[in-house]
Amino acid sequence: MKVEEETIARFIERAEAVAAKVTRVADEAAAERLVAEILAAEGAEHVGVARVAKGIADTGTCVVETDDEETRLKTMIPETTVFILNAADVVPHLADIASFLRSRQADGRVSYTSFITGPSRTADIERVSAIGVHGPLAVQIILIG
Repeated sequence: MKVEEETIARFIERAEAVAAKVTRVADEAAAERLVAEILAAEGAEHVGVARVAKGIADTGTCVVETDDEETRLKTMIPETTVFILNAADVVPHLADIASFLRSRQADGRVSYTSFITGPSRTADIERVSAIGVHGPLAVQIILIG
């Protein structure tokens, strides 16, 4: 299924609006080179890399679907999380991933599904905002295609 360029542009706009950095690359090889550059610049111990199952254009959200806890931790513990997303996996709206989620539940396997929109944000009772307390300080999305 061909994703409309308008949907991809909306995903990029919304992701950047919540402080994610989005870099569009042509192919998998370019994505691998960019990941290597980020790891070298920031130090591998400070960066987690994960594949994204779906991107939601309306919110700039990355949906990470995995069966292993290690990938789940890579999206929460490091200072920077790098998401790799194929442009073909970007959908316009949240409701568009319902069939994908149902199919994942149908096989009976344990899976972790995370909806991540930008760096971790939280606030205390006095509404003082903090970034990175419960997750990454920075989110970089590498969009392939």
